[in-house]
Amino acid sequence: MTTKPIWDAHVHLFPEEIYRNWDKYAARDTWFGMLTKKPEDGKGTEEAWANIDEALAAADKAGVWGLAMQGWYWNDEGMMIMHNDYMADAFHRHPDRLVGFASINPKFGSKALAEIERCASLGFAGIGELGPGGNGYDFNDPDFLAAMECAQHYKLPVCIHCGEPVGHPYPGRDMTSLSPLPGVAKRFPQLTLILAHMGGGLPFYAMNPRLQKSLGNVYYDTAANPLLYSIRSIKAVIAMVGVERLLFGSDFPLLLYPSRSREMDFSLFLTDIQDHAGLSAEESDRFFSDNFRTLFHLQ
Repeated sequence: MTTKPIWDAHVHLFPEEIYRNWDKYAARDTWFGMLTKKPEDGKGTEEAWANIDEALAAADKAGVWGLAMQGWYWNDEGMMIMHNDYMADAFHRHPDRLVGFASINPKFGSKALAEIERCASLGFAGIGELGPGGNGYDFNDPDFLAAMECAQHYKLPVCIHCGEPVGHPYPGRDMTSLSPLPGVAKRFPQLTLILAHMGGGLPFYAMNPRLQKSLGNVYYDTAANPLLYSIRSIKAVIAMVGVERLLFGSDFPLLLYPSRSREMDFSLFLTDIQDHAGLSAEESDRFFSDNFRTLFHLQ
């Protein structure tokens, strides 16, 4: 494990108003309700809830220093703004340990662009996690492309939820085709893209010589990795795209090992990586710390 400050590039922290009144807000945004509903039998994977203090306490316990708060793909404009205000307050109170990615739904059109501008003025570090399946667009959608142009203008990296095209079914699985993404990266060469969930398998195609150059501004994170792939996939992706293109991300407080623990934490994933991923000391430093801190100009 690295001795450098660990940054988790992918966590989700919601306003307590939302999760303490889940029924009310799930009714306002049915996609949110489907993805966060607790299973009726009490088994399986589920979303847990953590406020800022709880998340930082869990991070302290596991030896994680910094958290990148990802937004959500809201279909309700008021919830989008509420979430962004919550995250802005959090990273202003903990500027050394928290950065925020703005919740944006490109299908809100001009309102989405106005929210990007507002969040840029508030000090957000990026935009995302965008969810095309949840918001009903693909990567050729004019509204999505307008949001990417706006993000590039404000120099805000964009994190995109990428669903794997092959695998087991689960609630909210995003089957949006990833094939246009190399073209998006080429169209916006000054825009940093972070493709969540190992890019849905896209790193394999990054080895195609015809695509390598156009994917030079693309990074990948490991959010929810234990629920989707063998831990050995981390080393495999490093071999495909280079260690400098992979970011540690957990998807906290999602339960990554639901059959082993029903408590939210960072430790199980970190231990699994340390014991089974086969990373060298240099790879661990880059993956857990240096890549994120370099990308976001953190000391």
